[in-house]
Amino acid sequence: MIQVARDRAALEAIVPAWEELAAHACEANPFYEHWILLPALRAQGEGAGFRCALVWQGERLIGLFPFERKASFRGLPAATLASWRHSAYLLCTPLVRAGCESECLRALLAWLPQEAAIAEFRYIPCDGRFHGALADATRATPCTVVPTARFTRALLRKEADAEGYLRAALSSGLRKQLRRKERRLSERRDFATRVVAPGSAIGSEIERFLLLEVSGWKGAAGGALACSEASLRFGREVLAEAHRRGRLHMVGLDCERRPVARRFTILAGEGSYAFKTAYDESYAAYSPGVLAELLCLREFHRLAGVQWMDSYTDPANPTVNRMWKHRRAMQNLAVGVGAWGELWLSMLPLLRWTARRYSGLRESISSARQNLSISR
Repeated sequence: MIQVARDRAALEAIVPAWEELAAHACEANPFYEHWILLPALRAQGEGAGFRCALVWQGERLIGLFPFERKASFRGLPAATLASWRHSAYLLCTPLVRAGCESECLRALLAWLPQEAAIAEFRYIPCDGRFHGALADATRATPCTVVPTARFTRALLRKEADAEGYLRAALSSGLRKQLRRKERRLSERRDFATRVVAPGSAIGSEIERFLLLEVSGWKGAAGGALACSEASLRFGREVLAEAHRRGRLHMVGLDCERRPVARRFTILAGEGSYAFKTAYDESYAAYSPGVLAELLCLREFHRLAGVQWMDSYTDPANPTVNRMWKHRRAMQNLAVGVGAWGELWLSMLPLLRWTARRYSGLRESISSARQNLSISR
């Protein structure tokens, strides 16, 4: 059975079942758990197009799919359900109960034509169980599937020890440079490293991070959590709840009795996500952001049970791309359901080809005009 929740209040009513589903999901996604998604909805607003498809098996919740409904898809007049995401979200894997993937996705695909012609699943790891289950379900159901984006981002996998990892990942020249910067920074007054592991006291670290983040380039660009009352409340609530649940890990550097760098990580079973980072730009000569990544990498290797960390960042991030050896493939997938969905989505490759040809034709005409003007 499919139930559609259209606002936060409807989701708050099923929190116990939701939490039990998250604990037994085939693939963890902390950003779709209630303690992050509900504050995210409050901060950003559900909007009139919000739809959360809840798939039930009797009294058990076996699937939770947050969507936003859009009137078109990439210029096509096709109603679309796209994975709902807060502006800070870079992972949109739905929660699907392990062992119920086939039943859950069959029910979802049968329901989708009632709401939209196309469903776009965004920010899905290609190596995850949900991606494989969706591929199996769409092969067994009349529909059209088109990848709309594919990219990779840095991934950290635990090895025998941190120093061995660094020797393999970084050149000797870069390791020497980082040691020199660590030494120079450690010589500054009141230098200290900070680590908040699961179960340890956090003190005022959340507030110190929020002030550090808003004082830098993120604050100037309007992207820091403290730039608005709504996002500030979201940041405080999520970080505090992650710590209360034993799912927050923090590393940081201090100098002269003030924070110089901070890195917050959200834990999810054997995985983790590098959620938020900030550094003091007045210490740029010491590369505090890079040194915080170095400390994070070392402390990550001490975390019991955690085997990998998703960089949860832009694919072109130079710091983690240089320091982390592995990559995680991500994908956006559009699924056309029903006659109209299949028709419009099957046209997408042709429209892309036409756009490329038209762009090339325009460039050729422009070049010819320039050559003619020069010859005159």
